[in-house]
Parts: sequence; structure tokens; C-alpha cells
Amino acid sequence: MGALDVYYLYEHGDIPVTLSTVDEVDALLDRVRVESPPAAPMLMDVHLSGDPYAQGLDVGVAVDRGVIRYSGREWPHGVVSTGDGSADGEPRSYFYMGHGREFPANSEVPIDVIRKAVKEFMESNGARPTCVRWQDAS
Repeated sequence: MGALDVYYLYEHGDIPVTLSTVDEVDALLDRVRVESPPAAPMLMDVHLSGDPYAQGLDVGVAVDRGVIRYSGREWPHGVVSTGDGSADGEPRSYFYMGHGREFPANSEVPIDVIRKAVKEFMESNGARPTCVRWQDAS
């Protein structure tokens, strides 16, 4: 199991939050759920510790839902989570350090899926989580 480096606030530019256990994953997600404004939900940049240029996750967190984008060697353009909603509709915006990023209208998944995906990413040393249904990010 690898550790994760997480960036989501300006002060993480040089010093990310490092997570070494699944309990720390839960604690961070709980904290971000509280800190994340409903009108501008936060997006986190998650990588294996010490390797920000390898495969990674973008993890958006709102109160009871969120989005996930995975990119890696086999998916250089990325794949995005697929929820139960319709693909036709307004894109969902999440904010990474104040900058908005759009996701497909059907990309939001329950917070429990977000938790499982981040833990699986950690436990598999960066493999694409299998607990998520994926769609092309393009």
C-alpha cells in the first residue's frame, strides 16, 4: 500500500497533505466535505506520494456526492466517474484552488463511492479504481 499526496488548498503548493492509512483518507474526506462550499465544491489532486507526474485522481467533493477523474499511462486523456444521472444537462463544476473545472452532468457519484475509490487507488499503488463506472473524459 502506498501513501498519497493530496493538493487542494493554495498552501499545498509546496507541501501536500500526505495520507498513509485508509483512516486518514476518511478523515480528509470528512474535513473537505465540511470545508467545501455547496456553490463551489472543492476538487483535490491526488497522487502517489513523491510522484505527482504519474497516474492520479482528481476528486471533487460536495456534501453527499462528488466526481472522480483518473488519468494514467493507459488513459492519458483520462476517464471520469459515471453516476446515475443523465448525460444531457449542465456540466458540474468543481474548483481546484479557486479554478473551476467542468465534469459531465452524469459524473457525480455518492460519497461512499468516492471513499472506496480513493482507498482502492491507495491500496493498489495507483491502479485505476474498479469500484467506479467510467466514461471518457473528452
